[in-house]
Amino acid sequence: MTPRATALFSLVPASALLLAGCSTETEADTADAAETVVVAAENGEVEIPRDPATVVVFDNAQLDILDALGVDVAGIPSSEVVPDLFADYAENEDVADVGSLFEPDFEAVAALDPDVIISGGRSSAVTGELAEIAPTIDMSLDSADALGSVSERTTAYGEIFDRVEEAEALVAELEDRVEEVGAKVAEAGDGLVLMANAGEVSAYGPGSRFGFFYDALGLEPSIEIDNGESRHGEVLSFEALAEADPDWLYVIDRDNAIGEEGASPAEQVLDNDLVDRTTAAREDQVLYLDSAEMYLVGGIQAHLNAIDDIDAALS
Repeated sequence: MTPRATALFSLVPASALLLAGCSTETEADTADAAETVVVAAENGEVEIPRDPATVVVFDNAQLDILDALGVDVAGIPSSEVVPDLFADYAENEDVADVGSLFEPDFEAVAALDPDVIISGGRSSAVTGELAEIAPTIDMSLDSADALGSVSERTTAYGEIFDRVEEAEALVAELEDRVEEVGAKVAEAGDGLVLMANAGEVSAYGPGSRFGFFYDALGLEPSIEIDNGESRHGEVLSFEALAEADPDWLYVIDRDNAIGEEGASPAEQVLDNDLVDRTTAAREDQVLYLDSAEMYLVGGIQAHLNAIDDIDAALS
């Protein structure tokens, strides 16, 4: 593994993620006391049942990871846009609609009598209210280290749901694909990660929400980009894009991801004389990624799928 990939995937030890393997009350109560685990989540240390049976999830990235591990969920938020990755959930009558990421249906959640509720990202703000119903863990990803964070969460869920081998296999697959495809990315020339939104484009740099292209795969940025604390990227004029002359463009279409009616698709936004001057456009090296998975999901399957798409484009 390359030094870059090794640093990225130096996982937090399981003992730090799961602080206590098991706790019971007294010998007399052992038969009735459920085995529990203490999870070091974003909202502190939270004790939950080990291998909880009834799980409600309020974060797409976490649902992505749990789905990859084969963990059944009892309730998820509804959405006007359903990524292909979650199509089976939308059609499954056994999975309850528990509101939205921003406005949970607390009564629907309570009716499920969940063993654990998993929040994160957009739903982090309601973690406290959800915790009044059942033990709730905020498993938000670190946007500045998405892949490392995804790996840590996958490892943690492997421990929580007794799927350690499955989790290890997923993380190993991600590491291997990063190393393999990263070598191709590094040799293919420089580039930029762009998001098209409302007729404009924004660039994302290293350490940003979509920084894994640079930080993990080794993409050399065509220009210096300072996203700072912004999750929305740095607005880039088409003149600046032409001057940067990237060899590759990796494009996410926000309007498409959120189902914005009447919006111009990213292909149309980038179809102009200035963009046509770039090496990326001239050499047909503009990759339009699965925007719903990248923008709305961002778990381990979404990242693996993006890496596969990049690999196919470079091959």
